[in-house]
Amino acid sequence: MTSGEIRVEGRNVAEAIQQAAAILEVLPEELEVEIVQPASQGFLGLGRRPAVIIARLAGTFPGAAGEDENVTPATGKGGAGSVTGGPDAGAVAGGMAPGLGGVDEERPGYAWVEGGRVMVGDGEPPATIIAGEHFDLYVNGQHAPSEITVRAGDTIEVQSRVEVVKGQWKLAVSSDGLAARLTLKPGYQRTWRLKDQFPAGRLQLEGEEVVQALPALTREDLLAELKRQQVVFGVDEEAVRQACASTEAGEIVVARGQPPQPGEDGRVECLFSTAVADRVEVGEEERVDYREMMVRTSAAIGDLLAVKVPPRPGKPGKTVTGKVISPPEPRDVELVAGKGTEVIDGLRCIAREEGRPQLRQLRGRALIDIIPVLLHQGDVDLSSGNLKFKGGIHITGNVTETMQVAASQDVEIGGDVTQATVNAGGSIIVGSNCIGSTLVAGGLNSVYQSAEPILSDLASQLPLLQAALHQLEKGASRQRYQVRPLDTGYMVSILVENKFQKLPSLAGKLEQLTKGIQGGPQEQKLVQLARELAQSFRNPAAMQGLGSSILARLVNGVQEMAAYCREIPQDGGHITLSYALNSKLQASGQVKVTGRGCFNTEIIAGGKVEIHGVFRGGSIYAGDEVYVQEMGSSGGARTLIRVAEGKVIKAGRIWPNSTLQVGKRVRQIDTEENQVMAYLNSEGDLVLGTF
Repeated sequence: MTSGEIRVEGRNVAEAIQQAAAILEVLPEELEVEIVQPASQGFLGLGRRPAVIIARLAGTFPGAAGEDENVTPATGKGGAGSVTGGPDAGAVAGGMAPGLGGVDEERPGYAWVEGGRVMVGDGEPPATIIAGEHFDLYVNGQHAPSEITVRAGDTIEVQSRVEVVKGQWKLAVSSDGLAARLTLKPGYQRTWRLKDQFPAGRLQLEGEEVVQALPALTREDLLAELKRQQVVFGVDEEAVRQACASTEAGEIVVARGQPPQPGEDGRVECLFSTAVADRVEVGEEERVDYREMMVRTSAAIGDLLAVKVPPRPGKPGKTVTGKVISPPEPRDVELVAGKGTEVIDGLRCIAREEGRPQLRQLRGRALIDIIPVLLHQGDVDLSSGNLKFKGGIHITGNVTETMQVAASQDVEIGGDVTQATVNAGGSIIVGSNCIGSTLVAGGLNSVYQSAEPILSDLASQLPLLQAALHQLEKGASRQRYQVRPLDTGYMVSILVENKFQKLPSLAGKLEQLTKGIQGGPQEQKLVQLARELAQSFRNPAAMQGLGSSILARLVNGVQEMAAYCREIPQDGGHITLSYALNSKLQASGQVKVTGRGCFNTEIIAGGKVEIHGVFRGGSIYAGDEVYVQEMGSSGGARTLIRVAEGKVIKAGRIWPNSTLQVGKRVRQIDTEENQVMAYLNSEGDLVLGTF
């Protein structure tokens, strides 16, 4: 191998020539090549060997300048030229084929593709070109078969085959006639671009797919279809232009109708606030209780509550085909008188009772009522203010801290009552829990029911005090010589301090219970009695003023009032809730706890008490029987249940340190008991049985 020559290996001769051209930085046709070893695939992969060539620039082999008369350089015929035949046509390939190194060697022809042009290298046997399925091949101006041999100097033209798929489209008028929608699925044109290929004796042309989207329709097609479907109104020219140029699938509205303008329905205008309450406006310097800032809506007799506005007709529209669309008939509404109202001439509603007006819509009817129940949506808090209403109250939310709810009838609360006060002339229903709150159901009846156990205790203690004082007075009168008269007040204070310690506490409880009570003569009599008892037993100094006559008057008053309280009916004034903690439940009727139970809670009921859970800590007094699933606690929480004489106490489980009282009989429970029923037997003794 002489200077300027290179030795190159490749998988085949064509690859070796390409590598040599790249190394010498020339085109393959500028090389002279000597094949040292052709490539061999071997048998089953054994004996495989690469192609080996020696290459140098054309004209530099020995003898190129007459040095060796036996070697003729491969000069080729013609030169490289090109003929185009369409956008994807190939090029004419002529020019000089690479030398194969030696005049006596048989050199095969070959062809390759470079830059979209088919190139041919001369040799024997000549190169073969296979057009394949995507191209048409023309050699020297003639359409060639799918496979043809070519030589250097032949004019070769390659044309891509063209595949055109038409688009699809459809024009549809909507069912209401107010829109014409064009659905588009564009067509496309598919061609193939020649890919570059290495030299080969048999060259099968390979192509790269080129796809170009085409609009689905023309303007003429669309206008003709619009005419055929009689679309004559509301055609959008810009939408038509976009549709004819679009190459994307989708929908385009090419015509729009004019919808009818609806009329105005008849309606009822309320002249009262539909809000349950309105906020009070106050001056900057006024003192404000934010819990009393809301005014509840109400009406007086003769107030105009609502007026009816008659319906008004609408305006017609037009479809895309030019058809007139009549507007819908406006709906009318009937103004209807409900409870406590009157409708005049069908147009005006007048209040005939006092109360809270309310509007109800009932299928084309507007019903105006005057109702005695206040419905409060949400919580009772500072934003709503306290609720006070002569009637019933229904609260959908909670009653929050420091708030008050007062009604002359029933109160229903959907959520919790937390550190609040609820007073009802009727019953109270709490949907959830009562925490640190006071519930009073039954109005003044509940006060009497709550006062009854206190008065009963006073009625049993005061006569004993009176008897003890009488005994002392009688003993003093028997003395022959009296140094000084007996100090009755002093003796009362000594007796209370040593034997009747509960009297001051009972008197204080009664005064606290009756504080602020408003009512008739009987209620004022109870208030006056409670005040006098509290003042008489407030301290030892006050008790100094008690004499036999005053004590006798107090005993008579307490006994009369206790008897009156026992006669209060138990109908109504019930309390129902799920759970109570650190609360006071006071009802003229029954108390029912449906959830976990009660903890550290005081219950006073004129009727039954029923707790389907735990009653732990606190006390129960009931005018009727009591049922508790579990009483007290394993830790010994002090718990008391007391019923009127002749009534029964039932408990599924009782823990130690619990107290049962029926009438005046008391039983302390020191051991755990189950399924206990406490009652008085025929001899008047407290008996613990089972149930």
